[in-house]
Amino acid sequence: MPARDLVPKDVPITEHTLLALPESLAPGLEIICARALGDHEDVKDAVQESLARAVSAIQQQRVPAGVSLAAFVYGIARHIIADTLRQRSKERRANVDVERLRSSEPSPLETLVMEEERARIRRGLSTLPAADRELLRMCFADGERLSDIARRLGEPAERLRKRKSRALARLRAAVEAQSPSHV
Repeated sequence: MPARDLVPKDVPITEHTLLALPESLAPGLEIICARALGDHEDVKDAVQESLARAVSAIQQQRVPAGVSLAAFVYGIARHIIADTLRQRSKERRANVDVERLRSSEPSPLETLVMEEERARIRRGLSTLPAADRELLRMCFADGERLSDIARRLGEPAERLRKRKSRALARLRAAVEAQSPSHV
């Protein structure tokens, strides 16, 4: 029975049909896959995978009766093409994200904005009392925990929390007063 014939009900596909399958359908599958995928290696893989799945389906008698064997195999190929294109899209997105993460250097605009923000913070810090500047330096620049600072200074941690909160509020107000909308 030629591979392109309809699969009649209750008639098993012979060994001859399985052997003829790659020979009869491979050229058409290559054309379909090449148009959709373009890449030579992906085309070869898609054709081979399509034929392998078709042979497996035939051996397991999963080909619906009355269906053209060629149409069945081309349907398998369409699914493989869709999977390949979906995988390519995921890989492209992953590569873009990786490239974005790799380039940790800020853009010139980001650098300019960061420098401007740092300058505003420095000017805002200069308006604070020395004790507030020292407390904020210990917390943020040195990375010390408030409980350790309180122990070292001999002050209750709760008092330092309030001082830190007030100092941050004064710094925020000083920095916001320098922002372009306030100038």
